[in-house]
Amino acid sequence: MLSRLKTLVSHEGFRAQPVMMSLRCLAWAFYVAIGRAPAFLLSSHGALIRVPATLRFTSVASYVWRDWFEPELRHLEKFVQPGQTVIDIGANIGLYTLKAASLVGSMGRVIAVEPGEEASRQLRANLALNDFPQVTVAQLALSDHAGEATLHHIPLGDDPQAYSLMPDSSAETGETVAIDTLDALAARLGIAALHLIKMDVEGAEPLVIAGGRETLQRFHPIVIFEVNTRLLAEAAGDRHAAWHALKDLGYRFYRLRDGQLEAADGVGEAFGNLVAIHPDGPVGIREGR
Repeated sequence: MLSRLKTLVSHEGFRAQPVMMSLRCLAWAFYVAIGRAPAFLLSSHGALIRVPATLRFTSVASYVWRDWFEPELRHLEKFVQPGQTVIDIGANIGLYTLKAASLVGSMGRVIAVEPGEEASRQLRANLALNDFPQVTVAQLALSDHAGEATLHHIPLGDDPQAYSLMPDSSAETGETVAIDTLDALAARLGIAALHLIKMDVEGAEPLVIAGGRETLQRFHPIVIFEVNTRLLAEAAGDRHAAWHALKDLGYRFYRLRDGQLEAADGVGEAFGNLVAIHPDGPVGIREGR
C-alpha cells in the first residue's frame, strides 16, 4: 500500500495538481469504504467512466489521475482529430477508447480490442455510460496468427491491467481467448482509413506488428506502443523487437515530454510508451510540435 501511495504522489499529474488529486484520493477512500462506484469525467472532453470501488491499481489511478494516466493519453488530441479512425489494442477498461471516441466524434470510428473477460465487461459498461455509437468492441487478442491462446493473468496491481499473451513466471491463472491478426480484423471490419493505433499488450507488441504489416504499410498510422522490458526478457524475447519491426516499415520514433515530441534514439530501460510516426503518415505531426 505504501509503495502504491508513493507511485501516486510521485506521478507528474499529482505534481501538476497536488490539491485536486489529494482531494480525489480522499474521495476515493470514502467511495471504497461505502462500496460505491461513481461515474466521473475522464477528461475535459466529456467521456464518462466508472471503475470498481476497490484499492486495485487501475481503479485508484484512474480515479485520481484520470487522463493524466499516461502522457500520450493526456495529449491524445495531438494525434487524433474529428472524423478519424483509431484502433485501441489492449483497450482494457477503456481509458484510451473513451477519450479517442470523444475526439473523433460521431463521424469518426474507434475499434476497441480487448480479450480479457473482466476488462471487456468493464469496457462495455463504460461505453454504456456514453453515447458513442462510433465505438466497436472486438473481444479478442491480436497476434501473428489466428486461433486460440492463453491470456496470462499477471498479478501486477491485482487487476486486469497486466494480462498478456506472453508467458510470465508470476502468472498462476489465465483464460483461453480467441486470437486473430490485425490485417484480418481490418479486412473484416472494412477499415478504409486508419490514423492511429495504440498498442498496450504487455510485451506482445511484436506479434501484433507481425500480424498487421499489410495494414501498417497501407495506412501508415501513428503507433503509440508500450515498451515492456520485463515480460519480453522473461520470455527470452527481444525488447527492441517492436522498434525494429516498425523501423523496417519506415517509422521514426519519439517520446512525449511535457506535451512535446522529442526524437528517441532507443527503447530505453523503463516502462513507458513510444510514439512511432511514418513520414507518409496520415497526420502531419513533426518533432517539437
